Amino acid sequence: MGDPVLQLGNSNNWESVYTSSANAVVSADGQSYRPIPTITIPILLDKHIIAVSVTCSTAKPTWYFGGFINQKIALGILVGGLPDSEAVQKRKIWLNRITLIIFPKLTQTYSLSLDVPKWFQDVSFSVFKYIGTESDTTEDLINQIINVDLPRIESKIDAL
Repeated sequence: MGDPVLQLGNSNNWESVYTSSANAVVSADGQSYRPIPTITIPILLDKHIIAVSVTCSTAKPTWYFGGFINQKIALGILVGGLPDSEAVQKRKIWLNRITLIIFPKLTQTYSLSLDVPKWFQDVSFSVFKYIGTESDTTEDLINQIINVDLPRIESKIDAL
């Protein structure tokens, strides 16, 4: 398979699939807080090209790291009596930017979770999936051969 050919700049090719926010639990004295735990995104995705946006209203201007987005794939293996295990791919997310992620196509569907830095007191995030046309350079070359080069060659042979 060749390199993917995508139309990422077309806003019609993106669909918002999940938006949420979370806050750290502040202690009774208001001096400390418990970090935001891993956020499970309760949907199954069927597209492997996504974009994630993470913001934190209490972020300092020097903060750039927004956390990790984790791809979870059900394996169907029983280990230690647990009903299922998961394979996880972890990708870095940038704060206050939209981060493009292309996961490998290992399964038809997968789920996501988000780990934010322990110093975040709040987080808001959105997940978008790419719904545009996906082709690759190999497919484009094959189509060019079939639709352009082959008819041209056949016409030259017929002319002989």
